[in-house]
Amino acid sequence: MMEFVYAYAYFVLYAFLGWVCEDLYCGIPAKKFINRGFFYGPYCPIYGVGALLVLYPLLFVKDYPILVFVLGVIITSALEYITSWVMEILFKTRWWDYSERFMNINGRVCLLNSTLFGIMSIVVVYIIHPVIQDIVMDIPFTALMSFLSAFTIGFGIDCVFTVLALLRRKQVFQKVQVQMEAFKKDFEAESQLRVQEAQEAFQEWMLSRPDLSERIEEFQSSLDNFSLEAKKHISKAFPERRISTEIRNIVADGKLALERRRLNANKQAEYCELTNMVMIQDEKGNVLVQNSKNPNGYTLPTGHIELGESFVQSAMRDVKEKTGLNVEQLCLCGTKQFISSDNCRHIVFLYKTNVFNGIENEESKWIPLSNIHDYKLISGLNDVLEVFEGTKYNELYYNAQYQLKKY
Repeated sequence: MMEFVYAYAYFVLYAFLGWVCEDLYCGIPAKKFINRGFFYGPYCPIYGVGALLVLYPLLFVKDYPILVFVLGVIITSALEYITSWVMEILFKTRWWDYSERFMNINGRVCLLNSTLFGIMSIVVVYIIHPVIQDIVMDIPFTALMSFLSAFTIGFGIDCVFTVLALLRRKQVFQKVQVQMEAFKKDFEAESQLRVQEAQEAFQEWMLSRPDLSERIEEFQSSLDNFSLEAKKHISKAFPERRISTEIRNIVADGKLALERRRLNANKQAEYCELTNMVMIQDEKGNVLVQNSKNPNGYTLPTGHIELGESFVQSAMRDVKEKTGLNVEQLCLCGTKQFISSDNCRHIVFLYKTNVFNGIENEESKWIPLSNIHDYKLISGLNDVLEVFEGTKYNELYYNAQYQLKKY
C-alpha cells in the first residue's frame, strides 16, 4: 500500500515537472506563457506515466548508464508514439507532428525528441529522482495522503471537463463532416458528377439553390463552432497539432462555397481571394526563400488568409507553418493584385520583418538579398521585390489582360 502511495506521489511530481519543462521549452522562444498541458491544471500526466515507466525498470540497471539511456529512448518513444496514435484515432486530430523533423517515424516521434528523452532518463535516474525520493520520504505519511486525496479530486474534475471539451470538439468535427457530405451527396445525385471532379460546379449549385438556405445557415453555424475550437485551451496547448486532411478539405470546401454564396447575394460585391507574402531578413542582409516546384523557382514564404482571420496573424501563422520560424513586427510594404480567368480578384499583402526566432526547416534557405537575382526566381518575383524595396512602388496591379501597372 505504501509503495503504491509513493509511486502515485512520484507520478504527481513528475507530471508537474514535465508541465514546467514543456512551458519553458515552448514559451521562451515564443516570449510568452503557453500552457502546454493537455488538461487545465499545471500537469502533464504523460510525463508522470513516462517517469514511472522509466524509473521502475531503469533503477534495476542504474549501474549501466548507457543501458539506461538506450532503454529510456525506447520506452519514452514507444509511449509518445502510442499516445499520439490513440489520440488521433479518438479525436481525429494529430496533436503533435514531427513530419518536418530529421529522422521521424510517421511524424509521431523524432530523433531529436527521443534523444532528449534518453538524456532526461539519465538525469531523472541519477540526479532528480534521488532528490524527489528524499522529499517524498520526508513528508509525513498522513500529510502526503491528504495532499494526494485533494489532488485526485481536482484531477478527476479536470478529467471530466477535458473529456467533455474533447467530445464537444469531436461532435463539431463530425457534424461539419456529415453536413458537408449531405450537400455533396445531393449534388452528385442531381448532377451525376463527382464533387472532386467538379468543385466549381458544386459551388455554383450551392449558389443556385435558395431552398438550401436553412441547411446552409446550420452549416455556417457548425463552421463557426469549428473555428471557435481553434481558440480554446486544448488547441492553444498544441500549436503544431494537425487536423486530419479529410476534415481540413471539408472545411475549406465549405467555407469557399459559403463565401461565394454570400458574395452572390450582393451583386455589387466582388469575389476575392486573399493571400500574403513575407520577406524575412537577417542582420547579414540575407532573406529566407523556399524552393517552389509549381511554379518552379525560389519564392518568399506565402500562404492563404483564412475566412475571418486577421491579415497579420495569418502571415505569422503561414510563416510558422512553411518555414518553422516565429516572426513578429511585420511591416506592410504594399500589395500585389491580379484578376484570374474566373473574374476573381487575388490580393497579396506584402510584409517585411527582421524580427524572428526559431530554426528554419529543410525547405527554407537563406540567400543574400544583394545577389537574389542570380538565383532562379518564380515569375513575377522581381517586380514584387521592387515593392519590398519601398522606394518606388507600393502596389503591383495586373489587369484582366495580365498587363502590369506599378503604383
